[in-house]
Amino acid sequence: MKLVPINKKDFPKWKEMRSDLYCSLSSEFHEEEMEKIFNSNEWHCQFVEDGNGQVIGFLELSSRNIVDGCLSSPVAYLEGVYLISAFRGKGLGREIINALLNWCKENGFSELAADTELTNVEAQGFFQAIGFQETYRIVEYRIDVNKA
Repeated sequence: MKLVPINKKDFPKWKEMRSDLYCSLSSEFHEEEMEKIFNSNEWHCQFVEDGNGQVIGFLELSSRNIVDGCLSSPVAYLEGVYLISAFRGKGLGREIINALLNWCKENGFSELAADTELTNVEAQGFFQAIGFQETYRIVEYRIDVNKA
């Protein structure tokens, strides 16, 4: 399992996989967000390659100064992880996270955090099975201050 930084030329493949993972988002939203992510120093996006160099997924990771339940700063934050469906259920998720943990150590992070929706019990099971510890259960709210 190998993590390879995503480059500008990789946008079509990245967008294809993002569209599968975040299927409720528009094509335009993906394109805008990918540009912002790619041009940010706080984000690290990587393809996951198998032993043959085939791209089988991707990771979107951000660097956050504050994360509930974490004691260090900055914290590597797993914003998104995707594995092509044909490769799921084969124990590769653990390998991907192990590769990511090594990347985090090499890049000076001492903690890796992630979140999932309260209703996504499959993802919760995945994170718990590979060693993540649950820290909080919350519902977040927002208000547009310009419309209030």
